[in-house]
Amino acid sequence: MHKLRIHFCDFWPEWKDENFILPILKKYYNVSLDQKNPDILFFSIFGNSHTKFKCKKILFIAENIRNNYNQTIRDNINLAFNGANYTISFDPANNKNYRLPLWQVYILLKPEIKERLFNKIKLKIEEFKKFCSFTVSNSSNMFRNSMFYSLSQYKSINSYGRFLTNDFSLQKLSKDRYWRDAKDEFFLKNPHKFSIAYENTKYPYYCTEKLMDAFLCGSMPIYDGSNKIGEEFNENSFINVGKLGAEKSIELIKEMDINNDLFYKYYNEPIFTEEQKNKLENNLNNFESWLINII
Repeated sequence: MHKLRIHFCDFWPEWKDENFILPILKKYYNVSLDQKNPDILFFSIFGNSHTKFKCKKILFIAENIRNNYNQTIRDNINLAFNGANYTISFDPANNKNYRLPLWQVYILLKPEIKERLFNKIKLKIEEFKKFCSFTVSNSSNMFRNSMFYSLSQYKSINSYGRFLTNDFSLQKLSKDRYWRDAKDEFFLKNPHKFSIAYENTKYPYYCTEKLMDAFLCGSMPIYDGSNKIGEEFNENSFINVGKLGAEKSIELIKEMDINNDLFYKYYNEPIFTEEQKNKLENNLNNFESWLINII
């Protein structure tokens, strides 16, 4: 095997649990971590340490960078794009960028997630322990907040994140643990009929883990985010607030809550069409060859 010196910098704290790149490289190279003289630098936007390096640089962005970050982060973003030879992001693919939205990153990390999505969990009405979940720590999305307040007038919603918290069960379970593992365990043991799964911000093709996670725990997702979401997920399998609007969505949720036939009309739909399944598998498989090729 050829030797390859790499370094990772300017990532978020959980990167140690979410590094999907290193396992791929180890299949092809004798990899060593070298923070002084790497052949390849992988970096993100939470810092500007990458400016110290003169090697080939690959930028990974999981966030909607068009959001109004504070000026420090904005400056970091500009530096990052100017310094990158290649990018991995949620944007459509081009000769410099590979489209790999965050939800697909988690599938690369744990391939069994794909099988859980392809073989969707289906619960009976009596198995749902609670009405609706809301797991949010970013308070900036006023439309998401409004959905919580409006739907709460109909029935109580369990809020588990750091914003509008009314149930600390998940936070206690997450202490000293990787948050995704704790979240998955918690919601599988405590099924909610609905889940508010809005993105933090809306932008074409920007899709994180939120919609996927609602499906994984057997909930009916209440989603608002990318207006291109129907290209990758079956729109008949969730409540698309972006298309219906908030008022019609709330009316539909209330009707689904009392009409089991209507609920299961949506709930029994597959998460992906066959075409979307093939598209997903091709994108996941092709990422590995793209990465090795640019290196």
